[in-house]
Amino acid sequence: MYYFNSRIRYSEINSQGFLSMEALMNYFQDCSTFQSEDSGIGLEYLEPQDLAWVVNSWQVDVSRYPKLGEKIIIGTIPYEIKGFIGCRNFFMDTEDGERLAVANSVWALLNMKTGRPAKVTPEMVAGYPIGEKLPMDYLSRKISFPKEGDIRAAEEILIQPYHLDTNQHVNNNQYIGIGIDVVRSFENDSEKMPVIKRLRAEYRMQAHLGDVLYPVCCTNIDGDSKVDTVSLNDENGKAYCVVEIMQEHGSSSGKEERNV
Repeated sequence: MYYFNSRIRYSEINSQGFLSMEALMNYFQDCSTFQSEDSGIGLEYLEPQDLAWVVNSWQVDVSRYPKLGEKIIIGTIPYEIKGFIGCRNFFMDTEDGERLAVANSVWALLNMKTGRPAKVTPEMVAGYPIGEKLPMDYLSRKISFPKEGDIRAAEEILIQPYHLDTNQHVNNNQYIGIGIDVVRSFENDSEKMPVIKRLRAEYRMQAHLGDVLYPVCCTNIDGDSKVDTVSLNDENGKAYCVVEIMQEHGSSSGKEERNV
């Protein structure tokens, strides 16, 4: 297990004063990066070998979003490394031990010159001690775009330099932010902002500077939940990334609940 302590900053909260989903994902991404850097297998180790860890999928389950000023602990647990695949959990807790969020992620080690998988090195195995999987409802990393529901196309998005990471392709959290923005663009009542309780993402292709995303969103209501599936496609309808967002539906009435 690897963890670090932090405190919710004003720059990380949404308009209701709670940590945003995008900021939560940044904490998880930073946590795995910090572990790699502290273990000596970070960017300076990977780049000379043309290697990079590329995320295949995310599942994030949120119990509660912390508010401005709350002190938190962010942790990660690699639980399986096999061939070129690495799997790791993440968690966010309060200092008192309340579990705020938990996540599962699957990563692939790639040679960035050839685009082909690369076998995990002995240094990586040593740098990522294996722990036990955290308890959560593990769903498939594959996300199918629904054939039925309220299907709508959103405005196309040109990939800009700020979307890119050090691998020169769109950062995984940028896709998530774009997917959330697409869903928000279709919300009819800004005063009733549902709470994102679960987010899943499946990454299929890498988008680069100058590429154009053509988002398509399908909305379905399942009991008290609203499920939006956003496919971020190329011009031929092939998905770069599919994002599934499950939110509470029809129950938001007070500020304390609108912690999207």
